[in-house]
Amino acid sequence: MGNTTQIDKQLKIYMLGRFALEYDGKIMIEDEGKIHKVWTLLGYLIANHNRKLGAQELPELLCSDDRSSDPVKAVKNLVYRLRCVLSDSGLPKENYIVQTGGIYSWNNDLSYVIDTEEFTEAYNKARVVSYDPEKSIEFYLRAISIYKGKFLPHAAYDEWAVNATTYYHRLFTDSIISLYELLDKKESYEPMLSVCKKALDIDAYDEDVYRIYIRCLTKLGKHKEALAAYEIITNRLYDELGVNPSKELRSLYRDIIKTLKSVETDLIAIKEDLNEGGRAECSYFCEYQIFKDIYRFIARRVNRTGESIFIMLCTLTDKEGEIPSIKYLAEAMEGLKFSIGRSLRKGDLFSRYSNSQFVVMLPDITYENGCMVGKRIENAYKKNKVSKVVVMHYKLQPLDPKSF
Repeated sequence: MGNTTQIDKQLKIYMLGRFALEYDGKIMIEDEGKIHKVWTLLGYLIANHNRKLGAQELPELLCSDDRSSDPVKAVKNLVYRLRCVLSDSGLPKENYIVQTGGIYSWNNDLSYVIDTEEFTEAYNKARVVSYDPEKSIEFYLRAISIYKGKFLPHAAYDEWAVNATTYYHRLFTDSIISLYELLDKKESYEPMLSVCKKALDIDAYDEDVYRIYIRCLTKLGKHKEALAAYEIITNRLYDELGVNPSKELRSLYRDIIKTLKSVETDLIAIKEDLNEGGRAECSYFCEYQIFKDIYRFIARRVNRTGESIFIMLCTLTDKEGEIPSIKYLAEAMEGLKFSIGRSLRKGDLFSRYSNSQFVVMLPDITYENGCMVGKRIENAYKKNKVSKVVVMHYKLQPLDPKSF
């Protein structure tokens, strides 16, 4: 980092969540995804500002996909275009790019700060002063406030930027986890809510952050919000990524339910809570962890009574028998859920088992009647006409009490 005098006139470079150059409080130039190679060159020079970039490195970076007969000359042209962009931006007239022969580098004699370095500095200080929790909390909060998103968003998937993207995001997530551990010891959970919301705005699929967010909501007595957050992340994982929630997340769901119910001592209130108020219009849908608990309870009863219970697995596939594309799967699963709910009896139970499957419990039924139920679900699904490329299959097996 260059000379830090005249802080108000310093050049500020933002690379986390955006790529922009600010001077005297004004954004002078910002990457909007245009002139990609010029911005790639600028980003690479700044990210490697402590290095001199050799004659082979920049041509390989900038011209690997070109058919140019003279990559070195192509780099010279890009450097010239970049100098023009910087000159026309309104920034002070400085020599931002130093060139010696075929060697290029960012001018470290300039007065500038980079958010990536401010971020890592705050993170490292938080680790160094771990003996002082209050100071450590302060530095973690500073690091989290600096991180506005992934490193150079428009270049985040370029080969040269992938490691840096992963590195900074890992430090960001670690900052959140470490901050939570410190605040948990103080039983101070409110500050974590805004931190988690920010993190989830940046990465809406981060299970680690969701677990912390749900725990904090539960600790603060916001049980309904915790359940809502759980449903959001599980639906995202199922519908948008096509993966199942982790065991840790499912276990957390059970803890939420236990906590939610343990605070109620009035039997009348409990009965009212248990009662669906006459509004039950279809079979009972529940989270898979609850389905497992009910299954295990009923299996023990079947072992004693000998009643007939069948388990059905309803699966969606494409016409080749493979898991359908995520493009079609979310809508198809919603249609199948509706079809199952309307095709079963009110006393039946079903749950989402995976990103493309529902599991159904059919008590007091024969195999033949179970097959009729499967056909009824299949016909109801076809009538919905959700997708012509996604088909439904079902399998039926009796509950085996001998396994308990």
